[in-house]
Formats: sequence, C-alpha cells, structure tokens
Amino acid sequence: MKAQYKLTLFRYLLALALLLITQIIFYLLNTKLFNIDSFSSLMMICWGNIKFSLSSLSFYLAPFLLLSLLPLPFQQNNIYRIITSVFYFVAVELIMVLNLIDCGYFNFTFKRITFDIFSYLGVGGDFNSLIPTFARDYWHIILMFIALNFVLYYTDGKLRKKYYQIQQDFPLNYIGYIKYSFVFLVVVFVLIVFQRGGLQARVMAPIHASNYATTQNTALVLNTPYTFYRTIGKNNLERKNYFDEKTLQTIFSPIQLPNTKVWTDSLFAELPQVGKTNVMIIVIESFSAEYTGIYNGGKTTFTPFIDSLAKHSIVFNGMSNGKKSIDGIPAITSSMPLLSETPYITSIYSSNKLGSIASLLKEKGYNTAFFHGGYNGTMNFDGFAHQVGYQKYFGKNEYNNDKDYDGNWGIFDEPFLQYTIGKINSIPQPFITTLFTLSNHPPYTIPKQHEGKFKKGKIPYYETMGYTDYALRKFFESAKKTTWYNNTIFVITADHSALNATKEFKTQLGLYKIPIIVYSPMLKHGLNTNITMQQIDILPTLNDMLHTGSKVFAYGRSIFSPMPHYYIYYSNGEYILMMGNYVSKYRDGFSTQLFDAIKDPDMKNNIANKYPSITKQHTLLTQAIIQQYNNRLLKNKTTIEEK
Repeated sequence: MKAQYKLTLFRYLLALALLLITQIIFYLLNTKLFNIDSFSSLMMICWGNIKFSLSSLSFYLAPFLLLSLLPLPFQQNNIYRIITSVFYFVAVELIMVLNLIDCGYFNFTFKRITFDIFSYLGVGGDFNSLIPTFARDYWHIILMFIALNFVLYYTDGKLRKKYYQIQQDFPLNYIGYIKYSFVFLVVVFVLIVFQRGGLQARVMAPIHASNYATTQNTALVLNTPYTFYRTIGKNNLERKNYFDEKTLQTIFSPIQLPNTKVWTDSLFAELPQVGKTNVMIIVIESFSAEYTGIYNGGKTTFTPFIDSLAKHSIVFNGMSNGKKSIDGIPAITSSMPLLSETPYITSIYSSNKLGSIASLLKEKGYNTAFFHGGYNGTMNFDGFAHQVGYQKYFGKNEYNNDKDYDGNWGIFDEPFLQYTIGKINSIPQPFITTLFTLSNHPPYTIPKQHEGKFKKGKIPYYETMGYTDYALRKFFESAKKTTWYNNTIFVITADHSALNATKEFKTQLGLYKIPIIVYSPMLKHGLNTNITMQQIDILPTLNDMLHTGSKVFAYGRSIFSPMPHYYIYYSNGEYILMMGNYVSKYRDGFSTQLFDAIKDPDMKNNIANKYPSITKQHTLLTQAIIQQYNNRLLKNKTTIEEK
C-alpha cells in the first residue's frame, strides 16, 4: 500500500500544480484588470488562492482519492486501476478547462464563471455557431490546454510506470485493515477540512475571497472550478427578514410615486408630454465611459459623433448594474438590477410578472418595439422583450439579409440601424423603442469597406467602437429626415462597460462607468451634470420627464426624487452601495465596510468605525433593497400591483 499512497500523493500534487499554472495564466492574460500594489498584498492573494485551490481539489478529486485509498483487497486489479484513473483524468481535465475558459471569458464579466453559465449560453440560437469563432480568437488558450495535457499525461504515465510495478500484497490481517482504514479516515477528514477552507464554524464561500484581497482582486484568490461547483443549485433566493414590513417601507420601497418638480423642464423649448413625445433608448454594446472625450476629460475620444451629440445633451455620470448584456437589458428597460448570482432572464423567477418602460407607456397609448441585430433568441432577449411589454421584436430573422451578417453575432450596426429607421417610420406615433447595437463585441469585426478608417488604440474595442459611433452618426442623419425626430427623446447608454486602459477607469467603481446621455431636438442647450445615474434609474427618470403622473415599480430612483440617491451592484457575494462620496461593502454575517470614494477609489482604507452613522445608513439601505429584491421575486410581486 505504501507505493499506492505515494502514487496517489504525487498525482494529487500534479493536479494542484496544473491548477496553479492555470491560475498564473489567468492572471497574465488579465493583468490590466487587477491592481496588486504591494508584496504583502501579493502574499495574501497567494495564500487565499492556495486555500481555494485545495477546496477545489478536495471536491473534484474526491472520487479518485477515495477509490485509491479504500482499504480493499483488489487495489491491484487492473480494471479497478483503470476506473480510478478515469475519475482522476476527468477531474483534472474539468479543472483545467474551466480555469482556461475563464482566462478569456473573464474579460467580459469581471467575475469568475458560475454554474449559471449553462443558463445563458444555452439560451438563443447563436451559441453553436460561435464555437468556431471562440476557437479562432482564443487559439493561444487552446494551445496552452494542449501543452498542459501533454504535461499531465506524460508525468502521470511516468508515475504509474514507476509505482504500479511495485507489487505489494494487501494485508489481510486485522492489524493491516485497522492501519489502512485509519489512514483512509484521516484522508477523508483532511478532504473535508480542505473543502470547508479550514476548521472554522462557517464553511468557506466565494465571498470569503475578499478576506485576502480587495474586491477588484478577489478573482485572483478564487478559481473557476471552485466558483463553478460552489454555485451548483444556487438559483434560489433566500427570504430576508431584516425589518418588519412597516419599517421596510420607510427605508426603501420599489413602489415609487411620480415627481412633479422636474428641473430638466427648463432645458426644453417644448415641454415633453406623455402621449406626444416619443422615446428611443439606444443601448450600445460594451460601451465604457473611458472611450468618450466627454467622460475622460477630453484626453482622447474614439466616439467623435457621440461627443458632438453630448454637447447638446443632458449628460450624467452613468453606472452599470452588471457586467453582461443579459444583466444590462432588464436593468435599463425594467429597473431590475442584478443582485444575485443568476441573471434575471435565466433565473427561476423569469416568468414573474414584470413591467418596463414599454409596458408603462403602452398603457398611455404608445406603440412599442425592440430592435437587436443579433440572432433571434440570443440570451432570450426577444422573449424577455415580449414579456415586459414590447409589442414587436426585430432581430436578425426579420432583417433577413445575410449579406450584412458579420459572421459571428448578427447584422453589422450600420445597415441594421438604417433598417431600424425604416421600421420606426412604419410605427404610429407616439412610440417607445429600444435599440441594442451589436458590433462593438469580440471578435471586433467591422465591414471590409470601413477597415482602416477608425482610430485604433491599446485595446481592440476602440476600432469597433469607432465603427459603432459612425453607424450612430448615419442613423441620426437619417432620423433627422423623419416626421418623428423632432419630438423624440433619445437615451444613449450601454449594456455594460468593457475593457479599460486608464487607471481612473480600472478602479472597482471605474470598471462600471458607462455613458448615460439624454438628447432631444427639443432641448434648448446641453448640460453636463455631476449627477450619478445608474441603469435602473432610467425608467423612473423617464416617467418623470414625460410627466405621466403614474407610480412605477423600480429598484432605482428618478434623478428628480427628493430621496437620497444611491448606486448599487452585486459582485462575488458582496453588495456595493454608493451614496454621495462614500461607498460601502455589505455581506451577510459581516460588518459593513465603508470607504471614501473620492480619496480612496481602490477601496483599501475601511473608515466604518470613523463614520458609524454613515455606515449604519448604508447598511440599512442595502438590507432594505436586498429584502425588497429577494422577497418580491419570491412572491412574484414585481409590478406596481402591491396586493
């Protein structure tokens, strides 16, 4: 049995080494997204990484380890050895695949892959067709996977050749059974300790990664095999009872009254009115605030048209409530943020009754439509749009002309935006439409006739963002010739931010900065405000701008609300809330942390003890939002109908 123990130990260490190598690859391919500013920070990250790696191995290698060390007399049987090896190789392959996939995928979500990936990758008809594209764009990761497989099978073959040749009779006496049974029980105990992350009372969870690193760096502590298995079956929300119902309503309620004092009215030559003013929300794929001169201090711009339009618009400091398209669309249209691990559209609550800006205005006599040039069914956007009140959906199928197909995701922005103009012309006024662009997305393809026309920079998004900006210019040129242009309010924003190159936009909050711009030909002049506006604020804000007089269901607040304004998002088990100059981190069972968002953008110096009243205010509001979010989704009370 000694040879068997040695073989098992060395195979375990080989798996650990391969996992750590993929962790290093993950960091090297995503270096720009992290900020390790000291040696002590690096050591803490490494220590946390080891603990989470051991937890992963204890889960994935458990069948192999238990079969290898069971005190059974047929350990030397060849069939038994083959079965044991199959469990080993399947586990190690899965560990490497998950971690290496995230080496590329992390760029888009800024979080480790969780089990819900199957939900949104399986939604829509474009996934299978995109596999060759992913293989092409991430060929270097595939080569790394092949190289690591060579290391795995070569090294493991050497180990098996050495130790399988050492034949040992299994001890059949009682002393032998007792001895090896004891070793087996010790191994089981160690596996349990590793999986739990130690002997502490509370089992280690993904949120504990923040004990070893700042929120921006927690992904370096975690590994994807861990976040994947830890989120299996975590689709259900927990009912929260922080407050009684009466107290809860005084702190936060998503049932919001209209505001009559709308300070933007003075900016309009003609006052927006429900029933007369059209609304068009333009959602730009992967659009970081960094890309525009209006948001980056005029340092550089890859969106000259949007910058020119912004000078005649109301400009807000935009913030996204998630990091994926599937998070952004519900936030923008329905004021439904991502406050759990699972996107709303793919959660078990997706069949709940939910309103939107479309359903709100449809009740006022508006016609509604949603435009997206991607495959029909992509992330179930068409189903979601119909569910929340959009009467018509126009996608790749309706466009029905593959000569403008980008070869990956759908129809190029320029032709699809022109197509949108034509379709809107056939929709009776007043209307509310949402247009979601597509081209500013990996693999960063632009039409051949436009290659070389747009500015390039440090990251590939810049060129495709320039193309999308050009497509928007052509869109507005065509829109000006229509009968509906002059009495339309345009809201230009993003589904989420993307890669950033400058330090200001690589902080924990900077990674979520997006444009939110309100433009209308009815505006007398533009205004660049200092007001922070999140995606979930768009619905209640439009409700007030149009003077509907209606109550709305929204987890955001109108910018005209007299109530304190806030920004909230969820990441890796933490709820991050910003109000004024302060930002907090809240986790169930832990003390709220507080930071100065201006002086400490990297959120390193916890000042909660210094400002207990502000910390308490943040804690109460965060808990109230969580309770309203969880409990209302559980009860299917996510509309204005409270009873």
